[in-house]
Amino acid sequence: MKKFKYSARDKTGKAVDGEIEARDMSAVTDILHDRGLIVVSVKESSGLDLNRLQEINIGGVPMQDKVVFMRQMATMISAGLPLTRALEIMVDQATNPLFKRVLRDVLSSVQAGKPLSTSFREQEGVFDNITLNLLEAGEESGNLEVILGKLATELEERSSLTKKVRSAMIYPAIVLVVIIAVILMMLFVLIPSMSDIYKDFGADLPWITKSLVTMSNFFIKYWWVVVLLIVLLIAGWKYFRSQEKGLRTTDKLMVKLPIVGNLISKIQIAQFTRILALLLSSGLSIVKALELTAQSLSNSIFKDVVMDARDEVEKGGPLALPIARSEYFPLLVSSMISVGEETGEIDAVLAKVSDYYKEEVDTATNNLSTTLEPLLLIVMGLAVGFIALGVYMPMFGLAKVMG
Repeated sequence: MKKFKYSARDKTGKAVDGEIEARDMSAVTDILHDRGLIVVSVKESSGLDLNRLQEINIGGVPMQDKVVFMRQMATMISAGLPLTRALEIMVDQATNPLFKRVLRDVLSSVQAGKPLSTSFREQEGVFDNITLNLLEAGEESGNLEVILGKLATELEERSSLTKKVRSAMIYPAIVLVVIIAVILMMLFVLIPSMSDIYKDFGADLPWITKSLVTMSNFFIKYWWVVVLLIVLLIAGWKYFRSQEKGLRTTDKLMVKLPIVGNLISKIQIAQFTRILALLLSSGLSIVKALELTAQSLSNSIFKDVVMDARDEVEKGGPLALPIARSEYFPLLVSSMISVGEETGEIDAVLAKVSDYYKEEVDTATNNLSTTLEPLLLIVMGLAVGFIALGVYMPMFGLAKVMG
């Protein structure tokens, strides 16, 4: 397949430029005609396209750009603008080169008669399955502007949660880096200089000092071994996590960890209830909603519970029962789901549970730094104290030698 640049005009005479992969120029012309475009020119792309370099975005399209897109599209469609005109406006005002190109391709696809959800499915890595399925549901129900508004809120919630967790981890990460830096400075600078002084005096060193000197000599002489071991450990961890058994083992371990495990559980429960409520309120079947919700969860333990619940619901069972059997979901969640199933308002009940756990996550993230700070300081104090003790204990022996 070759890449071709094309210039065309739509039915209204508006210029449409872009790039497409095809077998030859004739195939490009056929594709553009199928999209309802009048071909002006087609030429094969050659060499490095410097304009494409601007589209390089680590992590893909920024979340904020997606939120703005959903919010403004909802506003324009609810105001009565045609979908193609709304997309044209979004293409014109997009500032991110990658997203601008994506929207331009989506516009061309929609102008050719394809649904918005299908057009975005052709753009890999922009939106997840939940977003795409909701867009499809909105188009089928005729409530696209409502779905776009809900998606904007959902994306804002995700972005807000990610920022809160990262913010909560900044201070502990800084303290941890300082601890490592102080220990390395002592091992590479302080202890070697002090050991030379002790040798000159011929003092008998205590076991703590001998251990530190041995450790310091090893780090100085074989630092590359330490770096290699760290690299191997990281690679081994990633490989273990890439295996199904390893992923479940490590995810289960993460949930069982003190402090952090509680936060992970609350985040997963908040996401489960929020996503499921959004999907059900948008008209998706509960089986499909559970499947998509499971895909959105990052912890495989919670994902397995939701998928097992999906299987039971598909057979005609209630959702509350498998959730109640799980040790990872609190009784509150299963009880509220049971109430929702009895009243027929499960989406509304899940939304309330989601609000509750959102507050719980906010509280947990705010307290994370406060909780971890004293623990890290204790670790730092013990490490520095141990090294200081090893450095200064021989001074008492030096006093005897000098005396």
